[in-house]
Amino acid sequence: MARVLSVACLGVAAWCAGCGPAIHPDFNSPEPAARNMAIVRAGDAKDAGATRDLVRMLASDDPATRLLAIEALERVTGQRLGYDASDPPHRRTAAMSRWSEWVRAREAGADE
Repeated sequence: MARVLSVACLGVAAWCAGCGPAIHPDFNSPEPAARNMAIVRAGDAKDAGATRDLVRMLASDDPATRLLAIEALERVTGQRLGYDASDPPHRRTAAMSRWSEWVRAREAGADE
């Protein structure tokens, strides 16, 4: 199901790209399609360097972005840490805190 959503989001982004300016994958873009493309690419590449950005995308107001982000994090890290994109905000916030701590712990270990 999530893979179908990923493909659908990319398909819509590709179709829309022909309708206007080119969309380039970018976690910091104001365009949801560009952020979603960046998320899918990071997940497909299993890009551990994108983990902090993927965790940040878990806080998105866009349910599709949240779903893509957790699916990408699972592909990159093998974990979900209890995050469910469809959970109510208080549960997502608790899971995002676990993800933030996970990232901090990994970065602290890399500094040693």
